[in-house]
Amino acid sequence: QIAGYIADRVHDGDCLQFGLGGLANAIGENLAYAGKRDLGIQTEVLTSCVMELMKKGVVNNSRKQTCPGRSVYANMVGGPELWAFAHENPAFCQKEIDWVNDARNIARNDHVVSINNAMEIDLTGQVNSETIGPRQYSGTGGQLEWVIGSQWSKDGRSIIALRSCCRDKAGQLHSKILPQLTPGGAVTTPRTWVQYVVTEYGVADLKYKSTLERAKALIEIAHPDFRAELRRNLPF
Repeated sequence: QIAGYIADRVHDGDCLQFGLGGLANAIGENLAYAGKRDLGIQTEVLTSCVMELMKKGVVNNSRKQTCPGRSVYANMVGGPELWAFAHENPAFCQKEIDWVNDARNIARNDHVVSINNAMEIDLTGQVNSETIGPRQYSGTGGQLEWVIGSQWSKDGRSIIALRSCCRDKAGQLHSKILPQLTPGGAVTTPRTWVQYVVTEYGVADLKYKSTLERAKALIEIAHPDFRAELRRNLPF
């Protein structure tokens, strides 16, 4: 469902950045199913779902301003089929990560759409994508650079995606949209740069919104079981 909402915001000719995991694969399937055309790729991590989109002709990089005709990446993660497809394939271009993730280079392409995951988000729009409380769970990666670079890009868009809730080991449901971030949680992307937030319940556009408007928009895409509680616990 999240992937479907994201695919709806991708237009023919857009240049995409997305990473690892099931969400990236689902986005790829949705883009192919929706018949998107002439998509480009510049991304920190390139996976097998990009290969599938290239084989289907959905990704051809024909409308990019930098490295036209080539899928640009810093790291490639996949199995033997991906390695074989990429071997001496001129449709791929690997560059240093400090070039790929430089917001200035990202913005040189038009219509960049960055798609990044989050672990939790608070009602002001602060995004934590790397810690569980104070415990480091993953790295920051290039998320902030891509959030900024995509919005600097002509007609670019930045998307933060997360499930609305999760279950702990005891089976108890917890909202991932919170009045405040979990104590000790890192701010990976500051609220001032967050644009679209997507859960399985919809899309919240936070850009140019007041603090209260942002909170209301996020509550609308929270899990229904937590919406009333979030309204009662507005921190402002």
